[in-house]
Amino acid sequence: MRTRPAAALIAGLVLLAGCSATEQPRRDPQDRPPSRAFVAWSDAVCANVNVVDELRSHAGSSYYATQVATQVNSVLAAFDALEPSGVKQADAYVSDLARALGKLKDQLPDSEAPEQLPAARVTALVERVGRQQPKLARLVARSRALRTSYHLAPGCRPLKRPPALSTSATRDLVRWADTLCATTESIATLPEPGDDLLKDPRFAQFESMELSNYLSSVPSEVESLTEPLADLPRTRIAEADAYRSNLLSGLRRARARLPRDAPMLSSFDVPLEQLRAQARQAARTVAAVVPAGPNLPGLARRHPALADAYDLAPRCESIDAPLSAPPATTLPSARDGRKIAACQDGTCQIAVSAPVDVTVRGSRFTTAVSDGTVWIVNGSGLIRLSGPGTARFGTGEETVVFSVKVTTGTAAVLDLSTT
Repeated sequence: MRTRPAAALIAGLVLLAGCSATEQPRRDPQDRPPSRAFVAWSDAVCANVNVVDELRSHAGSSYYATQVATQVNSVLAAFDALEPSGVKQADAYVSDLARALGKLKDQLPDSEAPEQLPAARVTALVERVGRQQPKLARLVARSRALRTSYHLAPGCRPLKRPPALSTSATRDLVRWADTLCATTESIATLPEPGDDLLKDPRFAQFESMELSNYLSSVPSEVESLTEPLADLPRTRIAEADAYRSNLLSGLRRARARLPRDAPMLSSFDVPLEQLRAQARQAARTVAAVVPAGPNLPGLARRHPALADAYDLAPRCESIDAPLSAPPATTLPSARDGRKIAACQDGTCQIAVSAPVDVTVRGSRFTTAVSDGTVWIVNGSGLIRLSGPGTARFGTGEETVVFSVKVTTGTAAVLDLSTT
């Protein structure tokens, strides 16, 4: 009769042993619920940590050092643009890694260097940085603020001990929502053919070139959107899977209907009216890609788990957030205002918007701003700058330099100089 409790005890021990073999969710009431900001931070850091850990993969290249330097510069730029998480240990980790990469960069040759470092030397320098993914995972696993968001970030590896989640979202659903949001936004912002500036006689000579560039670029831009959609797993939410399938089919149909020989187009080979007709047809084809019916936020709202994922996905906007215009960029005052004559001696800072002729040391330029892009024309040469940048025009023995200080949708402040 006394064997029964013993048997029960043994069974209980076996059961407990079985439970310990499977990692259970970490149940900590002090874990912070996941948030879009922390998911986005985790996703960005994981993506760049993966780049760092893959630096050694270039070892077989004859340009090993240059490729490592390029990747390191990319990661440093990404970290420089990264908003701090506000979690002390996590932000310190990023700062420490950036310093280590900065030291690595200083010991590598720049892209102009004629000689490469020996591969063994480059590998030794990379090894000093160390493998970062395990280190990052250990740090996050100890962070009550970050671990739930990190565990759901599409670009991060799931934690070995998954945290208990207060959301019905999953990593796959967050990835699905993030990819769909990015794709639909990319479709909405694909360039339009032509520009109203091309109706101005001073810019009209470039219309054929602009339309040819549009027809050459749109097919590849559409094609680049199909692969991320094709790689997504099914959500098991019938309406969501149908939306993704219809969007993918629309992109593939559009790519099939767009000119396949577009890269070979030449503005000198095709009459302008024909280019205009082809561009209008291409624009209509792209506009028909997004499936008819409910939009993506409306679809997500009807399914709780998908709605949670949508509100966490870095490239989505909160479903219930009120629609509002993006914050307007304030144009600072230009030193010379709109006094174009101030540029005649070769140095000025002016504000421009509508097309205006600017004479610099006897050379005439026409500049204007359209949809946030600065257009600058000199004779048969055209340079466009979207955001801060520099355009250089050789005029005899001098070079005229246009530097964009800041732009809004319709105006810009330009610094002009000569060298």
